[in-house]
Amino acid sequence: MYDRTYGTEWTELDRGEAIDRAFALGVMAAGGTKRRRELSRLLETADSAYDRSLIQLAYDEGRTQGLEASAEDTETLWKELVDELGNPREAPLPAAVPGAITELTLLRKRSEGLPSSLDLPSMLRK
Repeated sequence: MYDRTYGTEWTELDRGEAIDRAFALGVMAAGGTKRRRELSRLLETADSAYDRSLIQLAYDEGRTQGLEASAEDTETLWKELVDELGNPREAPLPAAVPGAITELTLLRKRSEGLPSSLDLPSMLRK
């Protein structure tokens, strides 16, 4: 299913494509088909240690979701977690990556007031 959806004749991928493919490989691994060579190729496309860790996290998340899914066979598992175009049905990283290191942190609205570490403890307030 991975080969049919994505193909393996690629020379370069951007980070998002590598993450989607890593998630799909994790799903396949949960179904019993491990593609270590393809995962190694995906990890080699990464420009930095950060990108490699994101690819590895996506693989782990795909495998975790695959193991938790209720599908009885690999094809049903694939259809449950990956759509016809090869996109994960759920974002592969939000559950795996802490909010502090996601790219969307810059877009979040800043909280008002002092950080909790600078606020007085409740026992010192009247």
